Amino acid sequence: MNASSTPLSLSAIAETVDAQSQRQHAEVVAWRRHMHRHPELSFKEVDTANFLERELAAIDGLEVTRPTPTSLLARLTGGRKGRTLAMRADIDALPLQDQKSCDYASDNANVMHACGHDGHAAMLLGAARILAGLGAQVPGEVRFFFQHAEEQHPGGAQQMVDAGVMQGVDQVISAHVMSTLDTGSIAVLDGPALASSDRFVLRLRGRGGHAANPDRCIDPIMIGAQIVGNLQAIVSRNTDPHEALILSVTRFDGGSAFNVIPDAVELWGSVRCFSEQVRAGVPALVERIANGVAAAHGATCELEYIRGYSPVVNDPAVAALVRTAVSQGIATAALETIRPLPNSEDFSAFLKHAPGTYVFIGARSAAKGIVHPHHHPHFDFDEDALLHGVQLFANAPFHLNA
Repeated sequence: MNASSTPLSLSAIAETVDAQSQRQHAEVVAWRRHMHRHPELSFKEVDTANFLERELAAIDGLEVTRPTPTSLLARLTGGRKGRTLAMRADIDALPLQDQKSCDYASDNANVMHACGHDGHAAMLLGAARILAGLGAQVPGEVRFFFQHAEEQHPGGAQQMVDAGVMQGVDQVISAHVMSTLDTGSIAVLDGPALASSDRFVLRLRGRGGHAANPDRCIDPIMIGAQIVGNLQAIVSRNTDPHEALILSVTRFDGGSAFNVIPDAVELWGSVRCFSEQVRAGVPALVERIANGVAAAHGATCELEYIRGYSPVVNDPAVAALVRTAVSQGIATAALETIRPLPNSEDFSAFLKHAPGTYVFIGARSAAKGIVHPHHHPHFDFDEDALLHGVQLFANAPFHLNA
């Protein structure tokens, strides 16, 4: 631990972080590749958590606990007064077969780090080591969250919150490597960053019969098709045009033969938006439209609405400080302006307990052939981006207490 009693300037901190992150970069890459070779699905991250716990235990100055069976909390008490900052990385993988040809491709059949969570964990681990070495200079307390099960609802973030990890936290940040941003670009938005993600099931019941006698039936397929079209009025006619809302019917099940009209069909759908106010009104609109169309044709309809992750909304004050940490602390990266993304993620559970910010780290490199999107069987990311993530996390506690 750095025992210096003289506070270092932010520029001196940035120089120290840059030098140390450069020195340990090969090891951070090795951590990432180890986790990439040994991915685990949501709620099953046993070996991943054990690996991270061993590496964290080797860092002097950290107090490491298990809030849940497959998540980790490492705490660093700094040598200077300040706020409590939580920094989070997700650690789970996806049910996907890795089709890359490289020596760190997944060893586990049909399980793959196809979203970059292995990189997030390696970044935060590298930052934890640097900050522990700067302990006497670190303001306040830093908590490192290695979170399980981001990819599978209800998500690991809420479980960690329920375990008490956010008690006393003043600010919280997280970051994600992005296949749509070139390496060297970092985006920090004010306000909405990611959308909510809700689901619905409509069970429509009519009266089946022979296709030759449709007049004797109440055709749920025809009625369901009308419902699909009418649901788009929620976006075009029931939502403020200044607000974003996506409503997609993604599955239509029913019928078993060419010449039989079925008794019932089932429709599945996805709803995404950036506003909790808009989100709150959608279930009633879906139910009203579906029931209205069904009733007009003598059918009945039942709605099951499943609330998923809430929108991720960045706090502008925290976002401004993080942008300063990027511009002053990461020499080889530059701030990029992007629009909010309609993807979703459970970091929102932490934001309900403290203001925070979600950061997008560019990790695309056409020159290296690293161009595939997230959740693709050939997904990879430019490992130079790991350096930016480490530097972001390692500089952040100083700027958020400046």
